[in-house]
Amino acid sequence: LNVLESLFNEVSEGVGLTTVLKNFWDSWQALANTPENLAARTQVLENGKLISEIFQSKFQGLRDLENQIGLKLKTMAENINKISSQIAELNLQITALESGGKTANDLRDQRDNLIRQLSQLASIQYFETKEGAYNVVLGKGFNLVNLDRTWKLEISGTDLYWVDTSGAKVPISSKEVASGELGGWLRLLEQLSDKYNYEYVSGNKINFNIWGRAISESDKLSDLGLSGTVTFNVTGTDHFGNAISGSISYDLSTNPDVTLRDLLDQIEGFYNYTVKAYIKDGRLFVEDKFRGPGKISFSISGPFDFGNFSDPAYQRRVEELNLAGKLKLFGEDLVKAVNELHTQGVGLTFYTGELEGAYSAQKYIKELPYFLDLAKNQTGNQFTGFFYIWIKNPQGQITPVKVSVEGLSVNATLDDLANMINVSLQQAGFYDPSDPNATYLKVLVRGGKLVFQAKDGYAFAFSNDTSGILLSTGINLFFVGTDPEDFSVNNALVLKPELIASGKMDLNALRTENSLFKTYKSVSTVNPFQTFDNSLSKIYLRFYDDKVNQVPLFDQNPYNEKVFFVLGGNVSENTKLTDLGFSDGTIINYGGTLYDGTAVAGTFTVNPFNTVKDLMEGIRATYNYTVEVYIKDGMLCIENKTAGDSQLTFNSVELTQNSYFGPNYRWNVTPSQEYFVEIPVATNEVLSSILAKIDRLPYLRAYVDAENKAVLGLETNQTRAYAFEIGDNSNVNGFIDFLSAQQMYIPSFRGDPDVATLRVTTGFEDFDLDPIDEDYLSFYLFDKKGSYLDTFRVRLDDGKTILDVIKEINSPQNAKYGLSARLDRSGKLIIETTGLYQTATFVVQDEFYDGINYTQTKYDQGFINALKGYEFKRGDNRTAQAIADLSSVTRKDLNYATLEDYYSSLVGEVGSATKAVKDNKNFLETLISQIKAIKDSISGVSLDEEMTNLIKYQQAFAAVAKILTSVEDMLETLINAKR
Repeated sequence: LNVLESLFNEVSEGVGLTTVLKNFWDSWQALANTPENLAARTQVLENGKLISEIFQSKFQGLRDLENQIGLKLKTMAENINKISSQIAELNLQITALESGGKTANDLRDQRDNLIRQLSQLASIQYFETKEGAYNVVLGKGFNLVNLDRTWKLEISGTDLYWVDTSGAKVPISSKEVASGELGGWLRLLEQLSDKYNYEYVSGNKINFNIWGRAISESDKLSDLGLSGTVTFNVTGTDHFGNAISGSISYDLSTNPDVTLRDLLDQIEGFYNYTVKAYIKDGRLFVEDKFRGPGKISFSISGPFDFGNFSDPAYQRRVEELNLAGKLKLFGEDLVKAVNELHTQGVGLTFYTGELEGAYSAQKYIKELPYFLDLAKNQTGNQFTGFFYIWIKNPQGQITPVKVSVEGLSVNATLDDLANMINVSLQQAGFYDPSDPNATYLKVLVRGGKLVFQAKDGYAFAFSNDTSGILLSTGINLFFVGTDPEDFSVNNALVLKPELIASGKMDLNALRTENSLFKTYKSVSTVNPFQTFDNSLSKIYLRFYDDKVNQVPLFDQNPYNEKVFFVLGGNVSENTKLTDLGFSDGTIINYGGTLYDGTAVAGTFTVNPFNTVKDLMEGIRATYNYTVEVYIKDGMLCIENKTAGDSQLTFNSVELTQNSYFGPNYRWNVTPSQEYFVEIPVATNEVLSSILAKIDRLPYLRAYVDAENKAVLGLETNQTRAYAFEIGDNSNVNGFIDFLSAQQMYIPSFRGDPDVATLRVTTGFEDFDLDPIDEDYLSFYLFDKKGSYLDTFRVRLDDGKTILDVIKEINSPQNAKYGLSARLDRSGKLIIETTGLYQTATFVVQDEFYDGINYTQTKYDQGFINALKGYEFKRGDNRTAQAIADLSSVTRKDLNYATLEDYYSSLVGEVGSATKAVKDNKNFLETLISQIKAIKDSISGVSLDEEMTNLIKYQQAFAAVAKILTSVEDMLETLINAKR
């Protein structure tokens, strides 16, 4: 116990695991503060090494103790067997003597002395038969001696067995032998060995093959005497009490090589591999893979009798985890907690070349560590979940590849998993099994391990593993190993500390590298004097803000229809008309319709004193004061006083021909309260003139550049409009047809927005979408712990425009996904989490839907792939911070205690248990001393006193004898004298 207590000594400064753990978390926090600091990375490695060394030291100490106890148990078993044989031999001698009428007191004394020795070694019961023999029973009913017969104890490793007359071995624990030295050592052993934390049930029958040997897993079923078609029926419950049942049939005439191992594999499959089924000493065992108390049960019926599995004597039940189990659980959870975060993170650089998984399997995934933790469907027979591989090409473009393991059987091999990963890589365009030159990343299995191989110039990283595959195969680990008895820091990180995962690749905000809405330029040179179909008389424009809400040209009464001029120069109400190029006596004619369609007309004669204000008053009067006429933001507006759709019009040849006034535009409002700009187009008006009219408007630039290419886009120095749509009322060969022909894919429509429109271009023409299947922009959403929440998809090819993508993301019905979208000043798409819901991060990718499955689009196709939305941020600290925070995060496997609290509790438990044993020992020693004193007091004197008294009595006897002799001599003298 002193040795055990020393293993958990947390007093020595600097060497206790508590102190080292604190330093470990602190070093991760330092790395989170400065992710690019190599010194901080080195400190993380050193503290990690120290943790592994301390764990190895602790478990080596426990193993040494366990081995010592095993040797002690072996010695005690041999002594018990020896004493039992001696008692049986004395039974023979005693019964032989006493049956002949002689006494055998000396032999009985010897036998009683042996019984006393045996009772010190173990709890026994004995009774005397009528023949005078002793029958001895060990613990709870295990015969040791019956007359001259004996039963043996046997040790296998540290397992103690009682062997019955048939040779069957029954395991013995401290429950069967609760006291004596044997019971004490068994209790201590059961605290030091982790195997006692796993329950099992086993058959109570030793089975033999046809050659008389105890059955083994390699035996064929035919070796058991079976032939033809055999069927075994299995029932039971798993660790959690879920019912298990199934039937196993083999036709041994066609499959003669079926072995017991094959049968055991089927049994494990019924339990979804949450148990181990094996043969030991001729008996079938079903052992739980989960630690701690459970509800495991098992029975099997069929042509071969494996025995009864409900006999408690052949079961191991766990009431609570022992000391070794708690320490192992703590160590395993520490390794797992760090690794499950690290495996989904990224360091200062991606992996290049080859990356080999740390864990291996002979063949099947179920042989990997953490198999029980892999995500599975409700029935437990298929894997679920996914993970991301992030691939960076030589140009620096980063593409996430989603690898789904959905539907993969729990019986699948590691090769099946590798093939599934390669299929995902192939779908994304990074793997071509028929062309090594077109294979940029592939996965293979080598030596039972998963291996990633990247082509020169390509690099890769990982994130967002909801399946558990990365952890189970040992990809991108910090600690290598699952057993806290033997784990170490990943040597790949020691050699290259830059690979220590400090950041993550999933996003809380994305800004695309390329612009979604841009300045559009014709693909070929244009003819500035090009004309269009005579049906073209109007061009329409809608302006949008960064979130694709409509932007009015007018802050004042935007829902009131207007006719307006974009004034040149610094024209104001007080500007004289003659200063604007109108001669004295010029007649300005104007006319139009009122809001109700009533025609009006008027004239204004210019004189040297007239100002623009005078002209405005004349217009107001002509329109019967149903309009407001004003100048604001450089525009002269003739505004209907009543909000909503109306028939207001205004025309003036003299004004439109004046360069200061220019064309008259219309601000129109649809019945659905959408507004737009209407640009008049004259018959046979040339391209350059139309572009000039567009260019005159606020927010826009439209012109033919020096290369004779048409350019249309937003003005760079304005801050209100982030995008626009364009339309016209042509039947054919209109302005929008020109834009489309020149691959200037501004979202465009045909028709009067006041009536009806027909979509012509959506903006998606700039993107390589699937021509057959449905195209989607898919968002995979995760909470702050990295748990998968939901998938949000926006369809791209259903007639919506590129701007509608932003609208749909921001729509009220999609607010539940916790995302928002907008454009920046350069037209780049920004998508970010809102913080209002559980969504903390996301991964967005292009997918197409064939009616059955969503499949990732190739890296050089699609919407977000073209916009190139991902970048590698070396300063990201999310993984380092998450690992640093593990010190205060409660863990489910530790009964919702933190790692630090759980270990502190364990240390306290060891101290309390050690103190209790010492106190109990002192109490018993005191009690024995008191009992001995009472015994001595009852007996009257001690042995020394008895010896002293005996000497006194001897001396007194000698003196009396001498007196009597003297008296006798005197009497003899007197008698003789008288004679």
